[in-house]
Amino acid sequence: MRTFALTGGIATGKSTFGRLIGELIPGAVLFDCDACVRRLLAESPRVAVDVARLFGAAALQPGGGVDRGFLRSRVFGDEGARLALEGVLHPRVREECLASREMAVKEGRVLFVADVPLLFEKGFDFGQERSLLVATTRATQIRRLKARDGFDDSLVEAILAAQLPLEEKLRRADVVFWNEGPPEVLRSQVHRFSLSIHDDSE
Repeated sequence: MRTFALTGGIATGKSTFGRLIGELIPGAVLFDCDACVRRLLAESPRVAVDVARLFGAAALQPGGGVDRGFLRSRVFGDEGARLALEGVLHPRVREECLASREMAVKEGRVLFVADVPLLFEKGFDFGQERSLLVATTRATQIRRLKARDGFDDSLVEAILAAQLPLEEKLRRADVVFWNEGPPEVLRSQVHRFSLSIHDDSE
């Protein structure tokens, strides 16, 4: 089984890449770290307890789970708070990623890709052979963030400041998918990648 780490910046198109991989490579497994975080915040009583210990009861929703909006306003722009939250979440995410990869091996899957937004920032290692980067310009990131999530300028800048600049990620990545044009351009790049995976598995 081939194992890759997928990364990028916020709003560069990692989710679209993952969807295309699923369409073009039957049997591929994609582990989404962001989705894992959302599930842990919404459903894990242990995570809720740890978050409340760090940030107080105001961090929890009345019906249970963690208030992600509260956390977003609390941790972006506050490095200490962000690192504390990562200390709660990241070990659990890595554990689930490794379990997902192990299951993929047992099932005889041809490809395992973990979508890891902070791959280079945190040195996340789960046995990947190469890193894949979906990249755009910073201006496109900002435009997509505002259109997609309605974030104001200060929050957009805080989010981008918490991530390694894409220029540095471009230097570190093994394979780059440039997602600046129409959707067909990214699809064609992912299609070529899928063909290389298919050829290597034969």
